[in-house]
Amino acid sequence: PRLRAVVCNSRMVRDEIKRHFGLPDEKLHVIYSGVDTAVYHPDLKRERAAVRASLGFAPEAPLFLFVGSGFERKGLATALRALAQLPAAQLLVIGRDRRAARYQALAQKLGLGERAQFLGTIDDVKPYYGAADALVLPTLYDPFPNVALEAMACGLPVVTSTTSGAAELIANDHNGYVCDALDVETLATHLRSVVDPARHAILCVEARRTVELLTLTAASRQWLDLYQSLAR
Repeated sequence: PRLRAVVCNSRMVRDEIKRHFGLPDEKLHVIYSGVDTAVYHPDLKRERAAVRASLGFAPEAPLFLFVGSGFERKGLATALRALAQLPAAQLLVIGRDRRAARYQALAQKLGLGERAQFLGTIDDVKPYYGAADALVLPTLYDPFPNVALEAMACGLPVVTSTTSGAAELIANDHNGYVCDALDVETLATHLRSVVDPARHAILCVEARRTVELLTLTAASRQWLDLYQSLAR
């Protein structure tokens, strides 16, 4: 009875809390995480060629970025299977998992060879945002992944799942693509579309535009406004 408010980082989470706990709408507040749009910026693409060369990736072949630890929940197996349907595409995997060897073996079994590279945990992901063409994250469940905000701020369209809070920011063929987390065929189709030369530049511009107002300052202001309303 004393509960005043629950802050949710996506509408998906808000709806789940309402459904499971029966809380009224007026106690549920959605505040998206903020992103430093000055640090995560399309200018990072200036190092694209150098970063790709350091990894041995082809300079112009499509490069998808996967960032996240806990590969099963984040949907890495689905991403690998979809990538196998794009013969020229490359995938860079950043993150940790105690069963990482299992996913590396799957990549080899799918014939990906050097087209899929696993870097493990990286302290500074920014150079890899700059090197990639799109972020792929077909997660089984993620309330709102910060990597989606960071990628979009860097001008990367995002391909994610309906069970990700980030899907609320994405409109198909506008700034990225959304599909079921286990739908390999549709994911492969979206990966082809997101790097289509006829659309890619527009998708990049719209991805950045989508998150330009989701700054750390804006998020702080929303939190402060909520605290002040509760204090009154």
